[in-house]
Amino acid sequence: MEKAKALILTHTPEPERICAASARISTKEGSATTIYEETSRENIGGLIRNVMGLGHRSIAEHAVFTLAFEDVSVFFEQYLIEFRLAAYTVKSRRYVDYAGMGWMRPDFRFESAGTDKGAFIASYDRQMKKLFDAYARLTSLDIAKEDARFLLPCSFRSHIYCTMNARELLYFIRTSIHGRGRIYPEILNLGKKILVQAEEIFPDVFQGLDKDGFTPELPEKAFVMAGSGKTVKAVLPEVRLLWGSEDGEKKVAISALMSEGWGPEEASEMLDGEVSLQKKLIEAVMADPRPRELEQVNYTFHIPGISLAGLTHMTRHRIQGLVVPDFSRFGRQGMILPESVSLNSEALAVYRDAVESSDALWNMALGMGLVPEDRVYLLLAGNTIDIFSTMNARQLYHFLRLRTCFRAQWEIRDIAWKMRDLLVKKAPGLFRASGPGCLRDGKCPEGRMSCGRMPEVKARIAPYNSDDDVSGF
Repeated sequence: MEKAKALILTHTPEPERICAASARISTKEGSATTIYEETSRENIGGLIRNVMGLGHRSIAEHAVFTLAFEDVSVFFEQYLIEFRLAAYTVKSRRYVDYAGMGWMRPDFRFESAGTDKGAFIASYDRQMKKLFDAYARLTSLDIAKEDARFLLPCSFRSHIYCTMNARELLYFIRTSIHGRGRIYPEILNLGKKILVQAEEIFPDVFQGLDKDGFTPELPEKAFVMAGSGKTVKAVLPEVRLLWGSEDGEKKVAISALMSEGWGPEEASEMLDGEVSLQKKLIEAVMADPRPRELEQVNYTFHIPGISLAGLTHMTRHRIQGLVVPDFSRFGRQGMILPESVSLNSEALAVYRDAVESSDALWNMALGMGLVPEDRVYLLLAGNTIDIFSTMNARQLYHFLRLRTCFRAQWEIRDIAWKMRDLLVKKAPGLFRASGPGCLRDGKCPEGRMSCGRMPEVKARIAPYNSDDDVSGF
């Protein structure tokens, strides 16, 4: 853990000046540039603290920080990318060879003070080495990196660029030091490292955050937990559409009419009186580069058995309501077995041995009383978890455009196609035109990296191309 670094690389010049100017612009006469020029570089801390203290924290959004995290765990990476108002770039597990990346060893904690911590650490290090050796062996057997990565542990080292405005950075630090992140020493320490630097750059916003009294108790779940940690070979999940906007096509069409000044009752009557109007309106919405009308309908999916590796693909889509169970209790319900591994007898033996030895370490951890928060580092990228996601139709179009592409990673691609099939059945007039970029644009957006499989895309959507069973395109 001591190798981990958290650095503020760059930030907005004179962050306090632009934030102070923004605090003044709403109540002071004059142009934006004049107010900025008249804002002194000195004696503005009181103004910033007062305005922030009144709850007007939006002024902090005008200062932007870019951070670098080095040698942090991929568990921390998942925690970080759940902060939505930020930009992230990480090393690709599909293209970068992780055989020599190494792992983080937390300062393991046990429920009993008399536990032989040294014995567990020795077993942990042996297993981590075995996992990385197995990863290297799989890639030497021509197993793709994106499949071999399922054996990588949640302790493997990650390197990240992150850009946040000061308000979101404030939220990240508070959550890491005083909120749900504080029960994980790695997150707590990284939050404190960033705070020290942020205080020096912008003290009027960040100073004293380490002792601001915001320390809520984390509630204990009083009900019986499901998913006790059984390890099975998981199959690709059967995605379910739990609920969604009824009459989604009509609601989008009504929204389109309302954007032209019609009231909801009048718009509904117009649609009832002219059957073809709904289709025309939806076509017009789809042709608009800013289809706000699609945001008026929402759909909720249950995605069981997604791998922890696959979860990162979902989490990166910011405009959604994503419910992810606590890793420390639910992150080990199953294990993905890639088809490429199952078809190679030698690779399969390596894979199974690595998973079985990971099971043994997990059971050892349970027997020795390793605290749940430290058990997350024993999880593998291929371990599965059940999640829920709610997206509006506009975001679903964006999600499906990227994730149904044949160049997308196969697990998230399979999930995306299942989601699309369910959506087309639920609201064909809205979603029959959804799919990868080549379907939407008539040409592949990947350039030289094109998969060349446009005919397969057309064949994949053929069951929904007939006007006999759809009300839309």
